[in-house]
Amino acid sequence: MLLIQGAPISSTMMNSAPHDGLKPGRWPYCGLFHILILFAGLPGRHISATENLQPYVNSVMRGHPGAAIVSNPATGEILAVWNPSEAFDKAYPPGSTAKLVASAAALEEGVISPTERNFCHRTPELLGEAYHCSHPPPHAPYTLGSAISNSCNYFFSALSLRLTSVQLAHWYAVFGFGTPVEGAGSASNAGLARVGDSPVEKALATLGEKSILATPAQLLQAYSAVANRGPVYRLWNPGVGGSGPPRVVRNVKLQPQTFDLLNSAFIQCVKSGTGQEAGVPEVHVAGKTGTATNAHGSRTTHAWFVGYAPAEDPEIILVIFLERGTGARDASPLAGKILKHYFLSKGQKQ
Repeated sequence: MLLIQGAPISSTMMNSAPHDGLKPGRWPYCGLFHILILFAGLPGRHISATENLQPYVNSVMRGHPGAAIVSNPATGEILAVWNPSEAFDKAYPPGSTAKLVASAAALEEGVISPTERNFCHRTPELLGEAYHCSHPPPHAPYTLGSAISNSCNYFFSALSLRLTSVQLAHWYAVFGFGTPVEGAGSASNAGLARVGDSPVEKALATLGEKSILATPAQLLQAYSAVANRGPVYRLWNPGVGGSGPPRVVRNVKLQPQTFDLLNSAFIQCVKSGTGQEAGVPEVHVAGKTGTATNAHGSRTTHAWFVGYAPAEDPEIILVIFLERGTGARDASPLAGKILKHYFLSKGQKQ
């Protein structure tokens, strides 16, 4: 069923829409997505895993101020979107999800090896108690991979001292931060990827804070680069005329061993780290949580989860953003519900 911006919509549709103060009968402006596909089944027709995904995402996200995008990383096709104006047009600190960038930068610039181990002392010396580590006390020193999966702020704050501000800014640009998401229309927010020269500014940038701002769509595409081992596809909706076919908008070139480490670390994040609530039985889910300082100065934090599955051959990728909460406690459980529903509907078990 097609929904045209400004056309009357039923009470059922209104109940499925984000509660963001919209006028009855209107859908939020969202650039290219003036027309949205609601994946509702028609009588007598088989409903596929992707066709019934949109109503389910609506039900999961209802009551949670924020946004969600679900897509196919191999094509860029949007499978479901919740609150599209927020998903494409508003940028927030990405928090620890941005450790993807610092990790790739450190490996590609040769400032750390995959086997190097460093102890976590809980509170980053450069940043103080406000950025203390929330993971359980480790029993052994962390490698880069285990620091990613456990989201160790101390490890990454120390790692920032090995990278120049120019290097960090370069790798943020490589992953698409600071560039509007193509396919989202003229209203798409470019976000911000500015890295200062001082040690504190670099540490904050490494943790995805302060001068780093990203839209959910930008994060989705950044992680798509890892899921696809390079290519990032333009996000498109098959129900919008002229929006397809799939087209590569960016190709992130990393060493094979860098892709391997990142993918493995994201799998471990969901298997035994901060993203365990996003797990799906018998499916390898790869992902990363993030908890970020509130962009509006509130004491509450923003919550993120971004991930893809199956990790060995991804066919679904999603990003969850919540205006209030933490990545591990609030965003990853919602991601887990959506992923479980998708694979259960498909009847696929890896």
